[in-house]
Amino acid sequence: MSFAIRAKSRHGELVHRRKTADAALKEAREMSRSGCYDVTITTPEGREYHSSEFSDLPRSRAAERSAGPGRAISRLSR
Repeated sequence: MSFAIRAKSRHGELVHRRKTADAALKEAREMSRSGCYDVTITTPEGREYHSSEFSDLPRSRAAERSAGPGRAISRLSR
């Protein structure tokens, strides 16, 4: 199973696949920086996250710790 990253560019729709949420998030951000728009990540379970929801994407514990203490606490309080 993999995460699908979809985006639109002036050349059409692009689709990339990554094995982890962290890798998918990195790819999605790179696509946005390169001029792509309507960037989404679809989880292996089928849940689609638009770029405005990337902070809600479930990630590994290591990624949460690197986001900083305020970020980890706010995720736990949800």
